[in-house]
Amino acid sequence: NYEFKPSERFNLQAGFRFSQFVLNARFDTTFYPFPYETARLNPGAPSASAGVVYSVNEQTTVRANLSTAFRAPNIDDIGKVFDSEPGNVIVPNPDLQPEYAYNIDIGVNQYFGEDIMLDLTGFYTYLADAMVRRDFTFNGQDSILYDGERSNVQALTNTGSAYLFGFNAKLYIDFSDRWSLTSTLNYVFGEDSDKNPLRHVSPAFGSTQLFYKTKRLKLSFFADYSAGFEYYQLAPEEQSKPHIYAIDRDGLPYSPSWFTLGFKSSYQIARFLQLNFGIENILDKRYRTYSSGIVAPGRNFIIALRTNF
Repeated sequence: NYEFKPSERFNLQAGFRFSQFVLNARFDTTFYPFPYETARLNPGAPSASAGVVYSVNEQTTVRANLSTAFRAPNIDDIGKVFDSEPGNVIVPNPDLQPEYAYNIDIGVNQYFGEDIMLDLTGFYTYLADAMVRRDFTFNGQDSILYDGERSNVQALTNTGSAYLFGFNAKLYIDFSDRWSLTSTLNYVFGEDSDKNPLRHVSPAFGSTQLFYKTKRLKLSFFADYSAGFEYYQLAPEEQSKPHIYAIDRDGLPYSPSWFTLGFKSSYQIARFLQLNFGIENILDKRYRTYSSGIVAPGRNFIIALRTNF
């Protein structure tokens, strides 16, 4: 890593890394006649980053970064054996290779007086040889009989390329010595070279919190929220998982938008004793975070007594 500060307003940073991975997966053909016995990888690649921060004045700061990244397949990626879901079965792909990322992000931090701060960051990422789940063949067949059900064969493969872009926005407001507000919003969009949405790209989401504090009392009122995805916005891997999504009028899976409200508080009873109380999901909303398949808890009460000697 290298840092250079030619003036009070400029700060330059750069870094370099070389990574080497060795992977050896051995498949036992005793119980299933795999068409291969081993999967071996020994990839290495350099990665680097460079960034600049420029303070325009006391109110405005601008920053920009360029970077590259490298991810080799792990044991789960290359050696997962028959991870099934209704109608599909995932098989190993011993020919899976690393993926590479090339990134750029630009941001600005702007103060409005002493009480308001806005931070905006935009980014773009290009993925080469991106690892995504796609239809595959096993022993020359595109479907096999697995657990008594004819299942479509899929595997992690290196698609041609993929890209992502998006932004992050943060807002901080101090209304007074006691009242303040913070709010964040995140948006990401990504597609592979076949114009398919990327699996790990979630809908836009954010959080807003209103704070009140005195010497002993702290209160926080907050809202967490997320946009949704229609069926056509889901990645192909997600479209085949109707069991973890809601179903629309056409019988197709989709991810609904949602929001939830909450409240947290703490009171310093004594120097070494603190009482905490909170309510999560005040409106008792039923929702699922994207691709989790887990229904969030209902209305939840939290009471805690903390001590610090």
